[in-house]
Amino acid sequence: MYTPSAFEMSDPDALNAVMRAYDFAILLVPGEPDLAATHVPLKLSDEAQILYGHVARANPLCAAIEAGKEAMAIFSGPHAYISPTWYSDPDNNVPTWNYITVHAFGTLAALDGIDAERSLSNQVADFESDWRITNLDAKKRGRMEAAILPFEFAINRIEGKSKLSQNKPVAERRRLAEALVERGESAIAYHMVGDREET
Repeated sequence: MYTPSAFEMSDPDALNAVMRAYDFAILLVPGEPDLAATHVPLKLSDEAQILYGHVARANPLCAAIEAGKEAMAIFSGPHAYISPTWYSDPDNNVPTWNYITVHAFGTLAALDGIDAERSLSNQVADFESDWRITNLDAKKRGRMEAAILPFEFAINRIEGKSKLSQNKPVAERRRLAEALVERGESAIAYHMVGDREET
């Protein structure tokens, strides 16, 4: 990913925070014969740099998962158009796009048995406080679990980009953030100024 030094994210906690907050990712794997992609929620482990997910058995990506292929997961955070008219000097600025993204690279591995059951239960627990997989009748649960392939994705390299107008003076970033808030783009505006200590 092209990342000028001003926009590079290298703090592991910040990278992990993006993967946790924006966990509906694009999973890219070598396909037959081209690159294949699917959209899938991925849960980052609390203990290690491992992502957990599952796909339908009918998904052609299952073959790549079972073969232990290399893969890439793209996590897209908030993003927004930036108008040159929002700057104090509009005639010396151009349109751009601010955004946050993380690219994780690693190896896929299929899960089965207890590991698969634990992975699925943990994925559900992130979103549900009352319902569990074990609520299902055992036979129905068996049929449903047979129709999916749980997997893990061991991260071996990670890149992050946080393009938030860091190359502009703080006063200009505040102007841009205020314009974004007026348009309802509060998430990206917060990242531009709300989590910074500059004055």
